[in-house]
Amino acid sequence: MRNTFNKLTWPALFALVLLSGMLVARAQAGTIRGQVINGTTNHPDAGQKLLLLTPKQGMQTVAETVADAEGNFVFSGKAIDPSQFYLVQATLHGVDYHALVQFDPDGNALVSLTVFNTISKLPALHIRAARILVQAAGRQASVRELFAIKNTAQPPRTYVNPKGTFRFHLSPAAGPPRVAAVGLMNMPLPQTPIPGKAKGDFAVDYPLKPGLTVMMVAYTSEYSSAGLKLADDVDLPIDQIQLYVNPPSLQVSSPLFQLAGQDSKSDSAVYMAENVPARAVLEAGLSGAPAPAGQAGNANAENSSEPQVEVVPGSVTKVGVPLLLCFLLVLLWALGIRAAKEWPRWKAGRSGSPVQKQFQSKFDNVIRSIAALDELFAAGKIPEKRYWKERLELKAKAVALLKKGPAASTESYAARNPSR
Repeated sequence: MRNTFNKLTWPALFALVLLSGMLVARAQAGTIRGQVINGTTNHPDAGQKLLLLTPKQGMQTVAETVADAEGNFVFSGKAIDPSQFYLVQATLHGVDYHALVQFDPDGNALVSLTVFNTISKLPALHIRAARILVQAAGRQASVRELFAIKNTAQPPRTYVNPKGTFRFHLSPAAGPPRVAAVGLMNMPLPQTPIPGKAKGDFAVDYPLKPGLTVMMVAYTSEYSSAGLKLADDVDLPIDQIQLYVNPPSLQVSSPLFQLAGQDSKSDSAVYMAENVPARAVLEAGLSGAPAPAGQAGNANAENSSEPQVEVVPGSVTKVGVPLLLCFLLVLLWALGIRAAKEWPRWKAGRSGSPVQKQFQSKFDNVIRSIAALDELFAAGKIPEKRYWKERLELKAKAVALLKKGPAASTESYAARNPSR
């Protein structure tokens, strides 16, 4: 009887285990279906090559396919794990377009991806809203500028120009600028500024897609006994611009900006201007006692908790909730840019010493946590307040790791990455 039991039971148990494993593997495999549309022609983009990327592994390609005559495409197979985070990418005329993949409980996802034709002649562009943050501490002033550029070209087309799509001018006292564009999920994408013919003139070669694109410029300047003279400008008209000044006790003299209130959370005085013409000088003279050297106020994005901007008369909340949310996040852009700029040297250290590998592993975990948090927020699974708080904490942790990490090559990010 025992032998008979063994003969009948063990093969059955083995088959059951094997079947269970197959069912688990099948449950883990996901399917992504979608359609790619040309937003300029409003027709399907037949024959478009599509890539499935995983940002958690350094934007590695998981799979690729080609859209059919109706622009439809499918990604399927064991390599697709619904518990992971993916982007679908299409490239048209040299410009990359992305769509976020969100799986349902059954492991299926439906994606709609829009691409656009390009235009090299300057289309209808204007800056919907802008913000300048000035922090004076000791003998140095930190200046951060944010511009929400709106492309209203009809029909919708992406503006590309190798000589620069966004041009700006900095005052003579400004140090070398750091520039970034806000990409998908509000992640900062460092850009290399192109010097112009005149001193202080710069341009950025970044595709301006239909709708809003946020560009960010940062630099430091000497804060002397005479104070600081802000005299920057951009080549596009600005609907509305805010100037945040920290400490708020600084005196501001300007033919353009008018006092609009005070933001107690960032401890900054807020000034406002509207309907600013293209190339108009964003002029403001700041004077008075700065904050003590080494003590950054709440307006300093790298050392503070995220400012919750109070509504002042004529606030940028008028431009709509999506733009406001974008501004709330990119107030911390300097921290994000630092992490993005340091990422390549960390990747280069993977094969280095055990200490480097240990720190690399910790940093990888933080980056994966940020991506997972973004995915949860995009899917509406966590409250907005919790999202901002946890994202800030993770970014701060990433910067802390970079500061404490093993020394690496001092070669700049831009030098190692001349092309995007």
